[in-house]
Amino acid sequence: MSKSLGQNFLMDRNILEKIVDAAGLSPEDHVVEVGAGVGGLTVLLAQAAGRVTAVELDRRLVPALEEATEGLSNVEIDNEDFLKYDLAKAARRGGDGAYKVVGNLPYYITTPIIAKLFEKDGGGAPPPVTLPASPPALAVLMVQKEVADRLLSPPGKKTYGAISVLVQYYAEAEPLFPVSREVFFPKPQVDSAVIRLTPRDISADESAITEHMFRLVRAGFDQRRKTLRNSLAAVGHPEPILLVALEKAGIDPIRRAETLSPRDFYALASHLM
Repeated sequence: MSKSLGQNFLMDRNILEKIVDAAGLSPEDHVVEVGAGVGGLTVLLAQAAGRVTAVELDRRLVPALEEATEGLSNVEIDNEDFLKYDLAKAARRGGDGAYKVVGNLPYYITTPIIAKLFEKDGGGAPPPVTLPASPPALAVLMVQKEVADRLLSPPGKKTYGAISVLVQYYAEAEPLFPVSREVFFPKPQVDSAVIRLTPRDISADESAITEHMFRLVRAGFDQRRKTLRNSLAAVGHPEPILLVALEKAGIDPIRRAETLSPRDFYALASHLM
């Protein structure tokens, strides 16, 4: 195991089973597991799904993962970095290209992993090496509790930030259940939570507007104490044009970024193109 890779292994079988149940798996499903570790969750996923692709970066864990899944013909192990992983290739293993994602995400790569799963154009974050042809049917993810609070936070809360906008633009996010730090080895410093992300239908949105929207999000939250009028003017939007766009989008210029929903940001971006 490697602290440098953020490895904390979930030891409670009841919690593992709840994660599998939350994914609503059937023999027709293909699951891509992020950070399979030593295979505790992998085995249960394989018992519920038709196919499991277990992605694990730490090569030192692969022998234990292979031993845990020995005899399970529906498990394929990929010793790769998930951020560079070809999800399109993995999706094709499921036949029709559909897949679900399940995983325990290390804190330091939570945002880029979620961006990789749902973004097609890299608008909300620096794009990962390989973007999916289509998002997963759903993702059941275990993250640090404070991260879950940010991902699920509604506008107007201190916990609402750029990552909240990113997630809630692309997916319906719902909390499932908390996970105590006591059920991990080694025990981490914080508790965790399991959440479920289900992609929204944003097929009518224009990718160029979405890309510009996330530039507005970054500008707004980089100076979150400023009003939108001031924070967006500071990054080069002429004030007269900005005020007209805000009016057309139905947004008061004195509001701050933290009060805008993802759709508010999209509407504003559409009037600033």
